[in-house]
Amino acid sequence: MKISKILTLVLAGTLLFNISCRNDDPVPAPTPKGAYENGILIANEGGFLTPTASVSFISNDLSKLENNIFSTNNSNAVLGNVFQSVGFKGDNAFLVTNVPNKIEIVNRYTFKKTGTITANLNEARYIAFSGNNTYVTNNNFFDVRKVNIYDNSNAFVKSINFDRYAEKIVSADGFVYVQTDGVTYDANYNELPTGHTISRINPATNNVDKTITLTDDTIIRDMIADNSNVYVLSSDYSNSYIYKIDAKTGTAAQTKLAGVSGALKLAVDNGKIYFLTSGKKLYSYNGTAATAMFDVTTSNVYGFNVIDDKVFVSDPSFSKDNDVRIYNLTGNLLKTITTGIGTNGFYKN
Repeated sequence: MKISKILTLVLAGTLLFNISCRNDDPVPAPTPKGAYENGILIANEGGFLTPTASVSFISNDLSKLENNIFSTNNSNAVLGNVFQSVGFKGDNAFLVTNVPNKIEIVNRYTFKKTGTITANLNEARYIAFSGNNTYVTNNNFFDVRKVNIYDNSNAFVKSINFDRYAEKIVSADGFVYVQTDGVTYDANYNELPTGHTISRINPATNNVDKTITLTDDTIIRDMIADNSNVYVLSSDYSNSYIYKIDAKTGTAAQTKLAGVSGALKLAVDNGKIYFLTSGKKLYSYNGTAATAMFDVTTSNVYGFNVIDDKVFVSDPSFSKDNDVRIYNLTGNLLKTITTGIGTNGFYKN
């Protein structure tokens, strides 16, 4: 055999040996981002006249529960009276309160405060993000009905005013959708919808470019979004409706859920849609029909979400700490935990 061939074989063997050794080297574990990574943030609204709003955290495996994490990590700072919702942008969580009018910005993994938004807020409710902008609904259920827009540095840009309420707000496929409806009452105090619209904001112009009028005559109860679609839930005491809106085109398709009364809360998890009724029954929705799953145990329907095949439901009280029940999708109760006052939301962190 020629010496050149021998050298080639030796070199090839050495290379394979080195590659094999490198493949066997241990891969370093990723550095944890903070104590609140890989879990669920729980929003506790607090009592309306007392500064008792708070944030709780529970780990994904449900083994670790910690209450009051905003106060604990910010020198016992007070979050506020009425804590409405949480939004995420990068490594930050935005905590929206409407008493007082402020949005506290914290690192979502350490919960250390990084900033505050107060400019032009008036009864802030819900928050969404698109591009570099932040969009916040303000609604006092009387004469304040607007969306505030802030830039990437959290400076106020402008407001968009609406004729009726500006309530839930979501972002999907490059657009921002706002629930812009209202409620009035007849002589017997039955709810009646007014407006019954969803408005779309184009972030390229920060103006409304489309208004979608829903075709039923019930009350809008909830609105959520995934990457490409917006889902709107409306209901009365007889029937419920789910609208799927293609975020890019703004076209809406309605499904009437005949005989399903009082649908109140929507959730999307792993590509599947769920909703909870005022009768405390959980349903799944496949795009054309709803399937009853199981009943939850709670005095009233308030905080609700489905996260990683776990169903979170709060048993509301606005004068004492709340119980939260966590189920699997077959209806087995996995755990009951005690959170804060007025638990209204669950957010995957």
